[in-house]
Amino acid sequence: MDARQPDDLAAALIGLIGTRGPLSRAEASRLLKVSPARITQATRPLVDAGVLTESGTVPSGGGRPAILLDITNGRRRALGVKVTPNHLAFARVDLAGMAGEASSIDMDMRAPGAINRIVDTLATQVRAGDEELLGIGLALPGSPDRNGLVTSAILGWHRIPLATMIMHATGLPVFVENDVNALAIAAQLYDDGPVADDRLLVTIGYGIGCALTLDGHVYRGAHGSAGELGHIVVQPNGEPCDCGLTGCLETLIGDNALARRAVILGVLPEDGTKDDLNAVARAGHAGAADLFDWAGQQLGDTLASLVHLFDPEDVVISGEGADVWEFWEPGFTRSLRAHLPSHRRDLRVTVRNWGEDTWARGAASLVFASPFDRVGVSLSGRRVRQMLREGL
Repeated sequence: MDARQPDDLAAALIGLIGTRGPLSRAEASRLLKVSPARITQATRPLVDAGVLTESGTVPSGGGRPAILLDITNGRRRALGVKVTPNHLAFARVDLAGMAGEASSIDMDMRAPGAINRIVDTLATQVRAGDEELLGIGLALPGSPDRNGLVTSAILGWHRIPLATMIMHATGLPVFVENDVNALAIAAQLYDDGPVADDRLLVTIGYGIGCALTLDGHVYRGAHGSAGELGHIVVQPNGEPCDCGLTGCLETLIGDNALARRAVILGVLPEDGTKDDLNAVARAGHAGAADLFDWAGQQLGDTLASLVHLFDPEDVVISGEGADVWEFWEPGFTRSLRAHLPSHRRDLRVTVRNWGEDTWARGAASLVFASPFDRVGVSLSGRRVRQMLREGL
């Protein structure tokens, strides 16, 4: 018996047909590895709701022609949503990964009623759009467990059924993912040129994150929280962290931690912020440059251990903090290389530009990749990209 929930299968069908183009029920059954009866059961309400449409027939090997199912015109976009501690950003993204203009709403995610406000905001966005959507992808600094319940130390959330709440309010499939994992999935789908099937994608900014792509698939671990680089304890007697531990990497080199350290060192005044630190570093302040060099060393020291464990083809640095990577880079490179054996010191490290549209594209990719990433079709990242492009 197939244990998948009906909502998961419906979402997978939408993603599969949306990316590959019209398919028969038999072909969908083969690709998704479920019984034809389950496919028929899942497609009936989607056709009734106008999400899928019957768009012609193809020969079926001697029997009756097979009816093709396609996405209804106008439903070839997804709403990509990024949740941060202080704002909600969203944009519509098409199957080619092109994001429309991003919108942002200031919002304290720890405030009473924040969850309901997110749900209401997204329901309004769905209703306000000119076109209908394939689904909604949410990228956030936290981890959904196998039951879809979201926990995030930074946001102050514990086991929130966010996807279910949004789905009930909008009627659309909803996918929630760690924000760095979402970027990694988007890279597998959309990056130009060769993409490493074994990669560490590291983000620096308010938090410190890492996505592990192994053999073309994002590795989530047993509870969905693999890659929590920022919560590796590097200073056991250090500062308390939002996660409940003490001395996590994030308490040393996250945005707020760097701003606090800059104040202590006299680089910034008492009310100085991370943006102020960036500004004085660009202006040539030696103390600011030294602080970023030190932060780069901490990141390089810690990341070297992951390189030993996972042996990636490359490392990608991204996130809102990457806009001043030139100040992090000297200390990072020096420390990373010093902790690697000689035959790995040529490890490729690249920097990806970051913006709200980057996160939106990453979040939307959760919808487009859903049949391959969530339902168990065994495909490498390169094959997923090929299938996406063939379906456009």
